[in-house]
Amino acid sequence: SLLFSFLIVLDLTKLGASVRELESTKLWFIYHSVADDIREFSQVLGKALEAQLIIAIINSFLTALGISLLGLGQHVAFLSVIVFFCSFFPVIGVFISSIPICLIALQSDGLQTMFLGILLIAIIHLIEGYILNPRIYGSYMRINSVIILIILTIGGKLFSFWGLILGVPVCTYIFGHAIRFKKQERQGALEELSTEEAKTTADRS
Repeated sequence: SLLFSFLIVLDLTKLGASVRELESTKLWFIYHSVADDIREFSQVLGKALEAQLIIAIINSFLTALGISLLGLGQHVAFLSVIVFFCSFFPVIGVFISSIPICLIALQSDGLQTMFLGILLIAIIHLIEGYILNPRIYGSYMRINSVIILIILTIGGKLFSFWGLILGVPVCTYIFGHAIRFKKQERQGALEELSTEEAKTTADRS
């Protein structure tokens, strides 16, 4: 997926021009129907990924700091890189990144350090879940922090992994773009409503 994304970005200008050419074909009605919606959703998803990138960087920094305090400074770079990439996978990423931390702590200084490592991971996970996710997602997506927590909770319960990843951008797109009138549609709806009200008044008189 990373390679595919890189190829898209590398040839994005030509790819965009090719897609816009559909407007001059017999499929122009499909292009006009879906082009704006796809563009808006991609922008929302992009903001969500930017927010997740910042969360991953902060997670890596906190983990590096905690590992150094535990006396495992020689493994900071290796473990921080694992935490960074695993931060893009909610819930399951925490467990994946915890395994090497616990094993290295156990091998280096025994059970006590391993339990301290588990405590460190739990604290960072709580900071991520209740502070970083709501604040950073709320700032990027312009949604209240409480609503972010509700979306993540419901999305995780209903759709597990994919609900945690796509819950916020999908809900932002639906309530911020998909169900709202565009300017022209809103104007047309208001004019239609005014016409119906005028007809109703004329019928009554």
